[in-house]
Amino acid sequence: MDVWCAIRTYPKHAQELGNPIPQEPVFFLKSTACVSKFDKIETCGGDVHHEIELVLKLGPNLVPVQMALGLDLTKRSIQDRLKENGLPWAEAKSFAGSAVIGDWQDFDARAEYSLSINGDEIQRGSLMQMSWTPRELIDKLSSWAPIKEGDVLFTGTPAGVGPLVAGDEVTASLYIDDVCINQQSAECV
Repeated sequence: MDVWCAIRTYPKHAQELGNPIPQEPVFFLKSTACVSKFDKIETCGGDVHHEIELVLKLGPNLVPVQMALGLDLTKRSIQDRLKENGLPWAEAKSFAGSAVIGDWQDFDARAEYSLSINGDEIQRGSLMQMSWTPRELIDKLSSWAPIKEGDVLFTGTPAGVGPLVAGDEVTASLYIDDVCINQQSAECV
């Protein structure tokens, strides 16, 4: 299983970080060794930032067959330094536990998701708010990458990213037609 990640798919998120909105989808990879379940999140003294995402599992013909809540964790100061120098982001994005994936559900394009920290909703998004549909993301990625059945795709994060600190309680929720169908929690240490 490869872990593919789309970036800047939500225009408001790109703007909040001062990044240009790309004209076509852009991707990076996380190591499969980075994948973890919702449990404990190492905050690295507040340098780790949360990014709630919908994660898609690809089936036959690269069609999304399942979805899960995900956290694309980022060591923000390291990412900023790497970006400043025009370097790849692997150190900031592909560390142990940086690809948090919850329980798999059947894929539904109506999915909405949110992230709450200590009971306060911080992020909310849906596939409908993205610049590209899942199909467009997959088609672009498959035009150059060796993606295959069983791979997963982090679809990008809505606005509202920020640091996590020890003691934070993180709760991710997945909704279909305003009904919560799945919830995942983690403790920050």
